[in-house]
Amino acid sequence: PWLPFPSLFQVVIGRHQNPWLETNIAVLRDKGVLLARRRSGGGAVYHDLGNMNCTVFTHRQDYNRERNLQLVCEALNRGWGLDLSVNKHHDIISGYQLKVSGSSSKLVKDSAFHHFTLLLSADTANMTTLLRPAPLLSLINTSATLSRRSSTLNLSSRSHDITWDTACSHIASAFYSAHDITPTNQRVEEVDPGDEGVFSGITKLADELKDWYWIYGKTPKFTLKAENEFIFGHLVFTAVVEGGAITSCDVTLEHSLVTPTAFLDNLKEALTGTLLWRSDILAVFQQLELETSDHHERAVVLWLFTWILSFV
Repeated sequence: PWLPFPSLFQVVIGRHQNPWLETNIAVLRDKGVLLARRRSGGGAVYHDLGNMNCTVFTHRQDYNRERNLQLVCEALNRGWGLDLSVNKHHDIISGYQLKVSGSSSKLVKDSAFHHFTLLLSADTANMTTLLRPAPLLSLINTSATLSRRSSTLNLSSRSHDITWDTACSHIASAFYSAHDITPTNQRVEEVDPGDEGVFSGITKLADELKDWYWIYGKTPKFTLKAENEFIFGHLVFTAVVEGGAITSCDVTLEHSLVTPTAFLDNLKEALTGTLLWRSDILAVFQQLELETSDHHERAVVLWLFTWILSFV
């Protein structure tokens, strides 16, 4: 099991997810919350010191999510008389619907790892806020993996004795028993995941995972769409985003007496190639604001960029 480091609050998305759909980037930035994209698949997860993460490393042939999760359920049920079970999605649930744990994994040629959360005493209000995306879902066309929203439960609400230490101890005991590990060989060791002496190459791997193009640029291609009614016409904006940048876009003004072709072409040209990131979008907006004098055109620029800036 590990605790989130170095930030007390983190949001971690799956390998094939869209961060703009899983969280509100602007809220993360304002709260100083780190965003990460892991190498395994699955959905978005909120981490703080009350959400334990367990990882089981095995040979690929020994990979078994069900067995790992059943071990945890049995350990905690036996220790505190809980009613935990594993559902068809490989979530640990309490009763019939309250989610306590979600799973993800990665398999390579000869090895595999299965990791899963365990809600002990997480800040659920903060979790709900940070995993609530901007109201964009109906405006994005994407093939990215979408998280399944679920009602959750902190185990400490069932017993105040359930803490990180006691949960870890019960899970470790169940692991020893399942693998016939003798008492003399039973131990729980604390490790520093950033220690190059123990994990050679970890610094390079960490730097790769912190890179903007990994976190945002690896997002599967998607299309944005926005519409707004002005007194002078109906604006329709579409943009294709790939590699974290707007690779193409189209801006049309329907039902307008006069179509400002040069202005619309200039707007499309300015946005194409721009990263979907606040500082880059702001730079384009400020430049267009300086170049635009017509009040109708300025209204279009202001509305469009206010909309984009609401989620980047």
